[in-house]
Amino acid sequence: MNTSITSRPTLEPLLCVNCNAPLVVVDAPSLVCRFCGASNVVPQVDRDELRLTRDLDSTTRKAAEQWLRLARIKVPRWWFVSAAIAPFVLLTSGLLILLTAALLQVVSSEALPTLLPYVWLILIPAQLLAANVAMKNILVSGATNVGVAFAARPPSAPGEPPHCRQCGAQLSVRPDDVVVRCIYCEAESIVQLDQAAMENLRTRAASAQSSLAEAMSALTKHAKVASVETRGRTYVIAGLLVLPLFWSFVESWNSSYWGLLVALDVFVLAMCVFWSIREAFLPPVTTEELEAIIGSSKEQDKPKARAPGTRGWYDNSSDRVNYIVPALVTLIFVAIQIMVLRAKR
Repeated sequence: MNTSITSRPTLEPLLCVNCNAPLVVVDAPSLVCRFCGASNVVPQVDRDELRLTRDLDSTTRKAAEQWLRLARIKVPRWWFVSAAIAPFVLLTSGLLILLTAALLQVVSSEALPTLLPYVWLILIPAQLLAANVAMKNILVSGATNVGVAFAARPPSAPGEPPHCRQCGAQLSVRPDDVVVRCIYCEAESIVQLDQAAMENLRTRAASAQSSLAEAMSALTKHAKVASVETRGRTYVIAGLLVLPLFWSFVESWNSSYWGLLVALDVFVLAMCVFWSIREAFLPPVTTEELEAIIGSSKEQDKPKARAPGTRGWYDNSSDRVNYIVPALVTLIFVAIQIMVLRAKR
């Protein structure tokens, strides 16, 4: 146990000696009440405690800097959704266009294998873009929820300081402060939020129970897991393109009925690409998820169930749409294969 924390004195709220209004503790010998103008002496113990709470440890400072950096990043919803659906749209539309062109005899069926590589190869940069935007969205949405959970309570009136998110005491805030620790309950509150965000906080959920450093560490841990899933899927997609490319370039493959087995590869490919769309509409990282990660890291011997809404394939893998839609895309490719086979026989 940290004795330096438990030995700290319990402070009483600083009140005006004249009108009994609550005062914000400042590092000065005295302060003037903004309501009645009376001069009040600031107790030395309050000033010492204020200095201690302002002296944030390096972990908390780094967490505050990390949160501020992520909070300044803006990922428009339309851009995230567009990047997420781009690979699937390019795959599906490319196959449909080639099939329609062959049916209308705009292009010959024998030319389809030479045109398909354009459909396959464009998926790689599109999926890289989708993965990059998805990772940024995970971090930014997580930082937004951390900001909501750790935000100071809005000022009760214009010009007044914000209040502690836990005990409601007025906070002593400097212009460059990002996180302020309450001298009464030692809770950390984020004070750098815009006015619109502060208004939204009036109906927010309960404050987080962990520290800001723990929350940002949990968000980083969550992002690393999501990065493995997202980037791993990109590598899998690149690997799954090998067989369709062989089918397109090797005539012995596209002129044989054995080549129809490549459709199984395309089915898995379509599933991976389609999942990017599913991810775009999953719930963002929540504070409850981060708290669950923090709890699991503190209690390694006690396995915990995954929190509802956790981003990942395994939470939604049983949905029928995950298989029906890729199967329809695969049928388009099979139709192209059959047309090529008929043309070459």
